[in-house]
Formats: sequence, C-alpha cells, structure tokens
Amino acid sequence: MQQINFKLNGQEKNVLISHEMSLLKMLRETFGLTGAKEGCNKGHCGTCAVLVNGRVVMACHFPASKANGSEVVTIEGIGTPENPHPIQQAFVQTGAVQCGFCTPGMIIRAKSLLDRNLNPSREEIVKAFTPHLCRCTGYSKIFAAVASAAKILRGEAAPGSVPAQQAEQVIGMRIPRQDALAKATGTEKFAADLQKAGMLCLKILRSPLAHARIAGIDVSAARAVPGVVGVFTAKDVPGTNRLKISRADQPVLCDEKVRCIGDPVAVVAAVSEAAAVEALAGIEVRYEPLTAVHDPNQALEEGAPLIHDDHPNLLASQSISRGDTAAGFEEAAFIAENEFSTPLIEHAYLEPDAGLAYINEVGQLVIEAGSQNIHHDRMALADALGLDLKRVRVIQTPTGGAFGGKLDISVQGVLGLAALKLQQPVKLIYTREETFQYTTKRHPFKIKCRLGADRDGKLLAMEMDIISDTGAYASFGKSVMTRALIHATGPYSIPNVYLKGRVIYTNNPVSGAMRGFGVPQVNFALESQLDILAAGLGLDPLEIRRRNSLRQGSVTATGQVLPHRVGMTDCLDSVQGFYLDADSSVREFNSSHQDKKRGFGLAGMWFGPGKSKPDVSEAHAALESAGNLKVWIAAADMGQGSDTVLAQIAAQELGIPFNAVQVVSNDSCSAPDGGYSSGSRQTYMSGEAVRLAVANLKAALMERAGKLLGADPVNLECGNGRVSLRTAKERYFTLNDLVAAGVSGRYTGQKTGDISTLDPVTGEGIPYETYTFGVQMAEVEVNLASGEVRVLRVVAAHDSGTPINPMYMEGQIEGGILMGLGYGLLEAYVPGETIDFGHYRIPRAKDVPEIIPVMLSIPRPGGPFGAAGIAESALVPTASAIINAINNACGVRIFDLPANKSKVKAALNL
Repeated sequence: MQQINFKLNGQEKNVLISHEMSLLKMLRETFGLTGAKEGCNKGHCGTCAVLVNGRVVMACHFPASKANGSEVVTIEGIGTPENPHPIQQAFVQTGAVQCGFCTPGMIIRAKSLLDRNLNPSREEIVKAFTPHLCRCTGYSKIFAAVASAAKILRGEAAPGSVPAQQAEQVIGMRIPRQDALAKATGTEKFAADLQKAGMLCLKILRSPLAHARIAGIDVSAARAVPGVVGVFTAKDVPGTNRLKISRADQPVLCDEKVRCIGDPVAVVAAVSEAAAVEALAGIEVRYEPLTAVHDPNQALEEGAPLIHDDHPNLLASQSISRGDTAAGFEEAAFIAENEFSTPLIEHAYLEPDAGLAYINEVGQLVIEAGSQNIHHDRMALADALGLDLKRVRVIQTPTGGAFGGKLDISVQGVLGLAALKLQQPVKLIYTREETFQYTTKRHPFKIKCRLGADRDGKLLAMEMDIISDTGAYASFGKSVMTRALIHATGPYSIPNVYLKGRVIYTNNPVSGAMRGFGVPQVNFALESQLDILAAGLGLDPLEIRRRNSLRQGSVTATGQVLPHRVGMTDCLDSVQGFYLDADSSVREFNSSHQDKKRGFGLAGMWFGPGKSKPDVSEAHAALESAGNLKVWIAAADMGQGSDTVLAQIAAQELGIPFNAVQVVSNDSCSAPDGGYSSGSRQTYMSGEAVRLAVANLKAALMERAGKLLGADPVNLECGNGRVSLRTAKERYFTLNDLVAAGVSGRYTGQKTGDISTLDPVTGEGIPYETYTFGVQMAEVEVNLASGEVRVLRVVAAHDSGTPINPMYMEGQIEGGILMGLGYGLLEAYVPGETIDFGHYRIPRAKDVPEIIPVMLSIPRPGGPFGAAGIAESALVPTASAIINAINNACGVRIFDLPANKSKVKAALNL
C-alpha cells in the first residue's frame, strides 16, 4: 500500500492506495467520480481521459501512484450542469453529444487543446482527437464543437442556448438533446456507474471450446473462496433457461452442451472482483469435445454435426420471386455475374455491456441495463427465469451506443438469476475483451449475384443467392435475411427477380442485429454490379441508376405498389453537380500524379422503416401542473436522440414549447411498448404513436373547452397553452383550466403498421408502409504502392421524410458514413484474434473525410408530420460508393470486404 497526496479538482486529497491501482479505479471507486469511463482498460479509446498537471492521460492505465504531488482534473472539475464550461456548452449546442459515453474524455481533450491554443486549425483539432474513439457522431460535430468553443473563449461569440421556440413551430428546429448537458458534465449515470448498498460483483465462466457436451461441473472449490457468496450453474435456473429472440435457443447458462467459444457455463457472485475472478479459476468443468462446424456450407452437408439437437443447421430460408428471370436474361445485352462476401463486424459501441439487478420493495426483480427494447427483455427474462411478467421490471440505463448490439440479451439473464437466488443487489460489467468476444456481430454474407440489362441500360433480370452465418444461436438471423432479400433489388425497378436466402447455424460467434440489418451486405453486391453493368454497356454510372430508379407507382420485387412520391431521382439530382465537379477534379489530379490516383463512385439505397408484422407502437400522454405535458413510451434512446424528437412531435401537436414536454421512455412498468429501437422505426412508428396520443388529449381539451365556451370544437384552436375561439381569441381557457375542469388521466395513441407477412414461397407482400431513399458519392485517393485508400469526400443526399430535427439527421448521416467507411475499408472481426480496439480498427478522427449532407424533405403520409427515419439509411450505401470509387481510381474491383491495404495492393499487382 502507498499513501499519496494530490489535488483533485482543486481540493487537497490524501489517500492510501494499492501499488497496482490505476488512476481511473481510484477516481471511480475511492472518490465516486464516474465521469471518466472505462471503455477499454488499455488506453485505446480515450473515454477515461483526465488532466494530470494539465496534460491528458488515459487514466485506465495510468498508475494512481504517479498522481502523487500532482494536480488532477476530471470532467467534474471542468463545469457543472448549473455552471457549465463554454466547451461543454459548445458540445451541447452543436450536437456533438450523442450516446455520451465518449463525451467526457472528448471534452477533457478539448480543454487541454484550447488551454494551449485558442485558435486551432482543423488539422490541429484532428490531430489532438486522434487518440480518442467515437462510434456515434462521426467526429464532425466534435470538431465543430471545439471550433465553436474556441470562438467563445476568444470572446468572438456568446455561449449558445436552447433556441427560442415558437409554440406553433417546433418541428424542424435544431434543438439540443435533453440529456446532453448531463452527459457533457459527466453527471449522467451509465450502468457501470450505478451503486447499491450490499451490491455483489458477478463474473461469468465461459467455455473455451466451440462445441462440446458438458459431462460435469464441480463448483465446490469456487464456493470455498473467501468472499464468494454464490456460484450458479444451469441447474439453478428456475425457468426455461432459454432467452428467446426469434427462437428460444440461447441458454442463460449452458446445460447439456456449449455451442461456441465463450458460451456461459457458470456465474460467481462475490464481495469483490478479485474474489470472483479467483473463484472462476476454481470451477472444474468436464467437457466431451464434439466436432465443431465453422463453415456454413459444411453445416448444410448430410451428416454434419447438429448445432442444436432439436433443429437442423438450416435455421431458415426465404425466397422472393417475380416475373421470369430466364426470359429476362435471354433478352439482356449484358450480364454481370459475380460472387461477393462480407465479414463479421463488431458493433464497437464504446460502453461495455453492464447492468445492475436487485429485488425491490414490492418483490419485483429489477434489472437496470442498456437495452434497445425493455419490454422484449422483460418477457424473455420472465420466461427464462420462471417468473410472472408482473414480477419483472426492466429499466434502460443511459446507453453508450448500441447499433443493434443491445437488442440481444447479454448481462441481464445472469444478473436476474443471481439477484433472485441471493436476494441481494448484483452488478456485472463486461470487460472490453468480453464485449468483443461474446456479444453479437453483423452477419457475414456469401452472395452470388447475376444482373442483366438491355443495350439502353434498362435492368431486365436479377438473381441473388445468399448464405448467412448466424453462428451458434438464432438471434435475429431470420429477420435479417428477410430484410436483406426485400432490399436486394435496391431502389431500382427490376421486372424479373429471383432471390433466395438461407440462414445457417454454425459454431461461430453469434450474429445478430446491426445497423442496416442485412441491407449493407446486399447493397454492396448490387451497387457493385450496377457499375460493372454500366462499364460493360458504356453508360455513365449515374445515368444507369436514373434510368432504373423506382418512382411513384413502381412495383417492388414483393409486388408492393409504391403509392406516394419516391425521392430516388431527387437524390440523384442533388448529387449530380458534385458528381460532375468530381469528374473534372479527378481527371486533373490523375493527369499530374503517377504514384496516387483519385476516383469517385456512386451508390444508391432504400430502406423500409419498421419491422416485420406485427409492427405496433403505443404511447400515453397526459397534462400535468403548469400546463406541462408528459408522454410515456418505451422507445429506447441509445444516442440517436429519439427522446428529444418525440418531445418535439408532442410539443408541435399540442402547440406548446418544447421545454414543457417530458418523455418517459426507460421503465417497463410505466411506459407502454414502443417496440424495438431498430430498423429506423422509432421516429416513424413511435413518433406517430406519440402524435396520436397527444391528438387524442387535444381532442378532449377542445371538447371540454367547447362546452365551457358554448362553441363547436371545430371553431376552436389549441396553441400557446390555451384553447380559444378562432374568431375571438380573447375568449379562451388555459390548459390548466381545462385540467381542473375534468380533462385528466392518460390518453392513448397507437400506430400499427399497415403491412403484411411475406408469402413463404413467392415472397409477395407489403413488408413496410414506406421507404427512405438516398444516394452517396464518395471520392477516394489510392496509393498505388501501398494499396492504402483515403476517402476525401462523401456527398450524402437522403430522402427520409420531413426532418424533425435537422441537427440530429446530420449527426446520423455523419456517424453512419464513418461506420460505413470502416465497413468498406477497415473492419473485420476474426474470432479468437479480435479482442480489443488494438486488434479491431474503427475509424478515428484522422480518417474523417469532408462530409456534405443533403437532406431532402419529402413528407411520408404515415409518419408524424411526414417524418420517416435516417439511422440505417446513412450507413447502407457508403461502403458500396467507396468500392466503386476505388475501381474508378485505379481499375481494380474488390469483391470481398473490407478493401484494406493488402487486398487493394494484391489486386493492383494482378
């Protein structure tokens, strides 16, 4: 042990610490300062950044002993919610805060930079932030926040504030997130920050084998470790011991056998992490190894070992058929036929999975954790643990990124089991290695695609055969494939189509939902084929897309007629000027450079906001004191800003200021089910449910006011906190008056998607009410010697309905493009090798290209005030545009993502 003295946020501290304690652990555990986060424990991500003597250090691997005699400043010492620093205000006002997990570290870095240099260039800002990771924002708004803060600190601008809102018009305003200031000041509590008296630490014992029967487990030595309170195995699980996503096949703790490396076998509860880790080493498991199957094609062979004894290795298959592809290909002047592959992809959210569970005062099992659907979690946990649904309460904690990865259940099952058995609070925090190795991934696809067109470039026929590896458990494998097939034809009219998809069980890591939900994979194949066709026919890539774009009245591959205006050609029009400029500038650059070549490429996209039938969102609304409106809907906000968007929708409908609305979205016991936060559905589905709930409340207010005023409600108007006569506005009742007069209680709104299930044979049906559209153009520079590809610029034109909050749409576009850039050039998860951010490269600040968002406003009839969704749309075409740009630059085409340096270099040398 060692005694150290130092100054912490201006106060003298004297503390006894162990020699091996990190500065981060001391700050969080000894002083309760949780603003600095543990994202990786290796200094890779920057979420733990603090200042030591004015210098930024990564506190997770900075020894606490080195702080002796130093001055330490954490995010809590920069500013408070009551008195924020201008840098914190700038982060809030520019939209630089999304999930917020990386934000404290980013602000620490900004403080260090601006303390040294109050007029940094963009290049200096980028260099300063390159040690930090952000998976949400795409960094652009962080750069903007630093530049804005610098202006404030130089005295050239005033600190921002929430825009003055006219009650009549809240839609379309750039209103900051409601929780942004708490995140920017480090006061927001994520799951790992939660504390409860008597709380125990959990650790999970995991299988080292990919496929084996469990012959026996001996936990006696583990139970004897001092500090251990409980050790549990499958025999201790009181319910079905199966966590159901699409199929109830994933155990809370493995019983008969393990099906992938990392499968949970036992869980230890102890008074300390050290005791829990020691106990894990004392558990003896006898395995009978089974042949593991890692290739999905081999998994389909006759006699292949079954991953699940009660189900064939073919989890699901689906086809979509329209027209006559044989006849279509017979007429074609040119046919492109190629095979494509995409890898496993890690979500790489910055917050490692974590949660807290306890039994509350009324005997409910309460689980607090990051989630994308608390009502689904609640039902799955009740079944798995043998509880009545009323005995389970799930609370979504502030969620540090998700991107689909927190639709599956990770920590919640074992948390619930231990809390039930011990009747004590328990907490589980995954290490970064656990989050990388044992959470779901994006499905890898093998795609065979054949596409034919006539001499004018009119698409005639398409065939696509997809094999998807879902890994050891079903997760969302079936629905990912269904969405992939629906979107396989892209935003184009193709009269003759045959699409087939198969989802296969293997002993590989589990693949689940990830941003795009199968569409980025098929988009890569189709958009590559379109450029190949265009080259074969001597057509311009933009023109072949224009000639085949879906329009109002077009019929999709599932037989759905598009009933309203379609924005695909509008998106093409929006990028055309940039496209022509790029053609000119690229030619000029290439004529004077031999070692590097530049190119540009296009990719289109479409995406249906929603999920398969049934798709329902329900919301409640009620007026409270002082004319404030409260809205309840369980619609998970993981950083995309849905809470704030829903508040804007509610405020607009009732005609009150935005800050008079409170949205409750995180508690399964008070908020009705808004459905999954996935498929870009929350603005479209839950937003409309909120609007309808508020509209029903407004109708009751108008009816009551009409009776009091002796007027027909059609002659009244609601706005500015009152209901008044249209022709005599001095005659009115305030909203408070009307509540006092009997308009009380919750009013319900429900949005049900007008959709149908696809025919299992033909694939006919109406899978989504509407679609969003987009076109992205990427400009790249290829180093012909190294194979390195640098993305210079991305122009992103998106038709996603009426923008509710343009700042958020920009943020989703910028973040989606950076994630798409990683998908196209950098990222591939390798089981057993990819264990941390040192082995898995996601884009950093230095990788950010110029991004030009172009947001069209084409209202959707079924969405709130015409809104749809943007989150997935922004990611889907980016990798495809980059791949096409590489081909344009140097004539090589990559068919196997990612297009990393080694692949591009190998292709250049062929």
